This record gives sequence, C-alpha cells and structure tokens, in this order.
Amino acid sequence: MKRLLLFVLILFYCSLASLQAAKPVYLAAGAGLKDCLNEQIIQYKKIAPDVTVIPNYEASGKLQEQINNGAPVDVFISANQDKMNLVETKNLLVKGTRKNLVTNKIVLIVPNNGKSPIHCFNCLGGDKLKDKGLAIGDPKVVPAGKYATEIFDFLEITDKVMPKVVFAQNVRAVLTYVAQGEVDAGVVYLTDALIMKDKIEVVAEAPQGSHSPVIFPAAVVSTGDNPDGGKAFLKFLFSPEAEKVFKKFGYETAPQ
Repeated sequence: MKRLLLFVLILFYCSLASLQAAKPVYLAAGAGLKDCLNEQIIQYKKIAPDVTVIPNYEASGKLQEQINNGAPVDVFISANQDKMNLVETKNLLVKGTRKNLVTNKIVLIVPNNGKSPIHCFNCLGGDKLKDKGLAIGDPKVVPAGKYATEIFDFLEITDKVMPKVVFAQNVRAVLTYVAQGEVDAGVVYLTDALIMKDKIEVVAEAPQGSHSPVIFPAAVVSTGDNPDGGKAFLKFLFSPEAEKVFKKFGYETAPQ
C-alpha cells in the first residue's frame, strides 16, 4: 500500500512538473517586431521544446492599454520608452526585469517604381506631396508615428505636412500603404523597410538629432501567470544567439 501511494505521488508530481513546463508564455510586442520575433520564437523552441510562446503584435500604445487593463501578458516589448513607462507607473512590471533590448532607425520610404519626386524629409513640406499622400502611425498609440511628428517639428514643417497625413493603426499598415501605392510616402522603421525592399524604396534616414532615441525596452509583466517562463524567454532574447537574429533583421544592440 505504501509503495502504491508513493507511486501515485510520484505520478502526481511528475504530471504537475509537466504542466508547469508546458505553461505558455504570452508575449506582447510592437507590430514592427513581428517577423524578427517569430524567428526568435522558433529558435527558442529548439532549446525549450516544452514551452509555447504566444505572441500578440500590435501598436505599442494599444498593447500598453491592454496590459494596464489587466490583459494576461508575461513579456512586453515596446517600440519606445514612453509606453513601457506607462506600464511601469502602474506597478505592472516584475521588479528588476526591465532592460533596453534593441535600437532602430527611422526612415522615409516611397513606392519602388522610380517615379517618386520625394527624396528627403524636407521634401514633405513642399508641393511634392499630394493631399493625404503621407502615411504615418497614429502618434497617440504608434511610437513610429510619434517619432515622425518629432522629425517634422525639428524641421519646422509640421504645419505643412500634417494636413496631408493618413494615420495608420500600426507601422506595418504604413508599410502596406506605401508598397501598394496608396500613398506617396511613409515613415517607418528601417527594419520594416528591409522586409519589403522589392516594393518600397528608402529615400532618406531621419536627420541626426531630429527625434528621441529609438530604443525598444523589454520587461516581464505581472498581469500574466508565468513570470518564470517570461524571465527565461527574456533571458534568451539577450543571448548571443538571439542577437544574431536581431542583427539579421536590421536591429542593433541597445545600450544599457
């Protein structure tokens, strides 16, 4: 009888350990990170085969609002510091886990048809841009859109540019608008431009000092129920193996 009880207990704890190992990690990340993080998730599966990472890619501002409203998230990767700050002020980050992950660049893109008269950010303030001819992310929720407005302010062309702007729900939507020729130009991250270089052309990089640094912070979030899984996945994202993938997609390691 004692042996049977011991055997049952062993089975119970083995099953419990298995369930804990299989608990998914819920990831919330800026839309522009989609392709890169999908590859990171595949790589992570090789070293943690029992763990499933379930991603949700959307504008960082929308994700921040979801987290602040209690959405179950284990890891949050924001496209700027502001949105992460808004989560941190609600005391929803697991203490000591927030770190700067990668950096990016802001670029101006046009359709890759060789016909665009737009070749610089200053061009947006002239008559080369049609009405509703520029796509940027909604600055209220899309960090890339916020960076774009900072650039316009820096160049003192805001009053001329903003009436011609089409706001997109995330940076990938901006990329699609330009690739399909629905707008004359768009402002996106360099990493987004690289994934559609056959359909769009990068004509300019944002002038030095024209916007706040593009740093993507990452942290474990307390609204999820798998902080240990979140910490393990975040640790992987800072590994040399993950760094190679980030560089492949055009990201650079962020200063700490």
